[in-house]
Amino acid sequence: MPAVACGDRTLSYDQVADRSFRLVNALIHRGIEVGDRVATLAPNDLTTLEWMTGLALGGYVRTALHAMNGGEAHAGMLRSSGARVLLTTMEFYDRFRADLDSAGVEYVFVLNSTDPRLLDYETVLAGANPIDARVRVSGDDVIHLAFSSGSTGTPRASVHTHASWMAVTLDNAAMLPRVTSADVYLAAAPLTHAASTVLYLLLSRGASIQILEHFSPEEALGLIQEKRCSLTVMVPTMLQVIATHPRVSDFDLSSVRAVMYAGAPISVATARAAQAAFGDVLFQSYGQSECLPVSCLTPEDHRFGVETDESVLNSAGRPCVGASVRVVDDAGTELRAGSVGEIEVSTAGRMLGIYGDSVATAERITSDGFVRTNDIGYLDHRGLLFIVDRKNDMIISGGFNIWPVEIENALLTHPGVVEAVAVGLPHPRWGETPVAIVVVREGVEVTADELIELCRAQLGSVKKPTEVILRREPFTRNELGKLPRRLLRDHYWPERATASREVNGA
Repeated sequence: MPAVACGDRTLSYDQVADRSFRLVNALIHRGIEVGDRVATLAPNDLTTLEWMTGLALGGYVRTALHAMNGGEAHAGMLRSSGARVLLTTMEFYDRFRADLDSAGVEYVFVLNSTDPRLLDYETVLAGANPIDARVRVSGDDVIHLAFSSGSTGTPRASVHTHASWMAVTLDNAAMLPRVTSADVYLAAAPLTHAASTVLYLLLSRGASIQILEHFSPEEALGLIQEKRCSLTVMVPTMLQVIATHPRVSDFDLSSVRAVMYAGAPISVATARAAQAAFGDVLFQSYGQSECLPVSCLTPEDHRFGVETDESVLNSAGRPCVGASVRVVDDAGTELRAGSVGEIEVSTAGRMLGIYGDSVATAERITSDGFVRTNDIGYLDHRGLLFIVDRKNDMIISGGFNIWPVEIENALLTHPGVVEAVAVGLPHPRWGETPVAIVVVREGVEVTADELIELCRAQLGSVKKPTEVILRREPFTRNELGKLPRRLLRDHYWPERATASREVNGA
């Protein structure tokens, strides 16, 4: 079997090694040094694997930009990381050319370049030395920056070392069924997110990776049947649309041994449908880019939840073998089982800190090495972890993190918008969906569709609000001058706003 396949293109393990060595030498030739940041911006692709392995072998810090973000977000992440190189596609470079060019990157390698002024990726590799440069890399060296958003919506990156990322690999190996060279992994979710956390485990066992460039349930089902895929990682949305697909019973899914989903719980209905389609193979993994994996809901837990106690399915499972989880009050005192407070976690896969921000690092990491998750929840008497709210206002839609301030700032760029508030509402497919309430300037005509399109253009399709309410009256602020988001949400969407956070999954 190939090491990796995408469509009709394949690479063997020898070819991945050759191309990884060439990428390292091409970067060395251009003066890129160990520890320098190299950014990647592309959909799932055949080259995704060699970008991960090549940059790791060269001692470079992979900085994965999220394909569904807008141009300004990409430029911001490039600047804040200080990336010297960008690996991207012609499609993405054309789409975000002005923003990418403004970010100060020294070299841009472009897949399938149609511009002779650019460095074509395949041409660069063809001219590079194929011999392993044998760069000395230690466990303490940084392997990648994982970008999310800070409390103000400003992009922040958690720093992971080679040692911490290998710890993630070992924890996943302990969680999942034993991986062998006979396994085929379906990379259906974006490899900038949780779907990439198992890749080194797969490589260590000689497994094969089938990459799905753009997710569709029909194509995913077809690949599972055709390639006998046995493992996959999905966001709950993907699992829901596959498990409830009208033709799911037409496909042979008997090869599947593990379906891991992350980002939110799933509903009882989705759990039943997924078990009917795949069998007892569901694993829910809870964690954050700052610290993972934290907990796991096993196939046995899913079975028990479906047959005996549905509340189990609302949980994030029990702590993983290498994880410590505690719930604390506002003073940092650990609480007893059943008491609600902030969840703090520690794993060997914990981040080193927030890149370039010692203050943010101190805010997130306690003196004894636990990460403050900003998630509110509790541990019950069975050791199950329940996440019941968030300390902040972040919206998680289809596994993607969306900060309301990003949407609000985009809406405020419209000359007809005076004020804007964005909130998240429960959604049966996406877990949550962003919506907004906007105060329109007197005498100006604005449509909701116009504002949604504005956000899509600035932020990307994932972060645009799915609904915008227009009003003329100014918002009523509290005594501190703050907008009461939840009161506005409850006023405009009372039925949806009161839905339980614990079933805020697909």
